[in-house]
Amino acid sequence: MERTVPYTASEEVELYLRTYYSLLRSSSEVQIRTLEEVHSGTNSLLHQGARDDAPDMSAFIYSILRLPNCIHQVRTVVLGQSNDDFSRSGIGDVGTWTLVEARARRRRCYFDGKTTMACIIASRSDIDDVVPLLTAYQVEWKKLHRLLRYSADVTLIRDAVENESARAELAAILKISIDDLERLRTIWGDKFIPNLELIASSTQRLQVRLLSGSLREYRRATYGWWKRIEKVCPDLRERPVYFVSSNTHSLVNLMSGFGLQRRDELLQYLVG
Repeated sequence: MERTVPYTASEEVELYLRTYYSLLRSSSEVQIRTLEEVHSGTNSLLHQGARDDAPDMSAFIYSILRLPNCIHQVRTVVLGQSNDDFSRSGIGDVGTWTLVEARARRRRCYFDGKTTMACIIASRSDIDDVVPLLTAYQVEWKKLHRLLRYSADVTLIRDAVENESARAELAAILKISIDDLERLRTIWGDKFIPNLELIASSTQRLQVRLLSGSLREYRRATYGWWKRIEKVCPDLRERPVYFVSSNTHSLVNLMSGFGLQRRDELLQYLVG
């Protein structure tokens, strides 16, 4: 894969991209803590409270929904384009590891059951997704850790599941709303107490590594992927093919003509 910096018009975002691409090119592992300051400086709409002392629960919840549940146990995240990349780099046969998934991301990831997670990436846009997610996650984890470490005990955390007053006290300690605490409890389910206890007892020190590769290897991987599909569905060679990354509703818009029918209305909305 070509580890070059994509173009962007925003100086803050450009600095952020330049920083982590430079580190990924020059280091075996990049400490996420080295990206926290420049990440906060982008003033991202998805992480508006990055510099606040209080946790930005929208950003934290956004990140945990897009990272596998094992992320709380992970120390090192390794990015590569195929299982062979990981084997050649000495990581091992990740295909024998546990397949893990995120609720809101369709990215193939494997967990070794200890502290390493391998993520299969398809393009540079995957890097630009994973790195900010990891950084936002760590920034907010550390805020929660500082608040829980000095102000809450295990009993309060455990009582917060059933006791309304304990829940209100815990939310106040965390400087978040009761609604946000409830959202977290809904997402984590029976892991709510263990996860909060883990946050209280340990900080987060993630690191990320991008396995070196080439554009030729990426094309080879893509070709292999397509050949397997073509073998099962040979008629596709005679049909138009639409690639949809994640917004499946775009297919409905395309097939129904909804966007064209509402063209003037949509344009008016976009230009304000």
